Amino acid sequence: MSIGIVGAGISGLHLALRLQQFGVDTTLYTPQRPEDIRDGPPLNFVTRFHSTREREKALGVTHWTSGEFDNPSMHMYLEGSGGLSFQSRLPHPASSVDFRMYLAALLEEYQARGGGVEPRETTGRSDLADLAGNHDLVVVAAGRGALTGTFPRDPARSPYDTARRRLAGGLFHGVLPADPVGMTMHMVPGAGEIHAPTYHTFGGQVTVVLVEAVPGGPFESVTGRDHRDDPDGFAGHILRLVGDHAPTLRERIDEQEFALVRPVDMLQGAVVPTVRHGWAKVGDDRFALAVGDAWIANDPLTAQGANLGSAQAFLLAEALRTAAGPYDERFCRTVSERMWADAQPVVDWTNMFIGDPPPQVTALFAAAAADQRVADAFVENLDRPHEMWHSVRTPENTEEFISGARLVRSGT
Repeated sequence: MSIGIVGAGISGLHLALRLQQFGVDTTLYTPQRPEDIRDGPPLNFVTRFHSTREREKALGVTHWTSGEFDNPSMHMYLEGSGGLSFQSRLPHPASSVDFRMYLAALLEEYQARGGGVEPRETTGRSDLADLAGNHDLVVVAAGRGALTGTFPRDPARSPYDTARRRLAGGLFHGVLPADPVGMTMHMVPGAGEIHAPTYHTFGGQVTVVLVEAVPGGPFESVTGRDHRDDPDGFAGHILRLVGDHAPTLRERIDEQEFALVRPVDMLQGAVVPTVRHGWAKVGDDRFALAVGDAWIANDPLTAQGANLGSAQAFLLAEALRTAAGPYDERFCRTVSERMWADAQPVVDWTNMFIGDPPPQVTALFAAAAADQRVADAFVENLDRPHEMWHSVRTPENTEEFISGARLVRSGT
């Protein structure tokens, strides 16, 4: 068996490393060298939960197991009149490491273990057809660029056709860690969200400040402003937004020290939440299968994208390990539906949270703010998307979740 993998994000690299462990011949196609990844701008600000960290252990990728890389707590704020807040420790610490460091290290690990890497830019269906002639199956894990056109949008699974948030975020000096150390999210109805996780980057520990702006809302002004034109003015603009809408975060910021770590450490853009068709025919009896962002693009609000991409990679690797072939349309359809069963709760949960919040979400936040048992149960479910989606899917489910958290955690 020979598998071609296009893209060196977490899905592509976890798949390549896992198949390598299984003794499967793989070739990774990416135009980026490790040094290119390290030197480039951030494409995301990822928090890896315990389940993903356990998969990393299975892969033998244990570069960031020290507690200095951990985010053990989650702080949630629902801002506005009568604002609500709660915090809880995760059952197992999450990890927030600059993804440029992470991906470059995994690519080097794959090569050090004998993995083949072709420095090739793959731009469309004809390129995939060429690759397919060299492999039993091509897996596309590159979620940006022309390749996504190979996998049409699935309207039945994609309720939004425009971005629900515009993004502006970077790595900043001058922000004290939360107490206790961890991730913070400030939800501002009608405006968007401000994330501020502790983050480990090339120079050590800093803080990400990521603004997710509702189009047309008061946060949007920062998402279209070029930070390179006036770095001090840009930082001041973010500082004013934080002061107006997230006062608890503002208390952690030293105005004199607040600045981007480096000009390159800034991300701006938008994500249109999309589920694409999971496979495509790219040649005579040859198919390409999509995973990760090439298949599902989630808004980063729920911090699930990379974690889902890792989970998909392991599911696909297991399917390839146990399948005898052929890797035809039937195989692609079967494995894609199997992965969708795992992915759907993440997609539905994220799409709910970036829409107009239903009443059960506000009720859940109010219960968590009033009762630490509910807060603990909610935070625990950040790494359990199936349980999280079940807990918020309907008002009745939320009532059941709240009651169950109070009973179970009281020992009754």
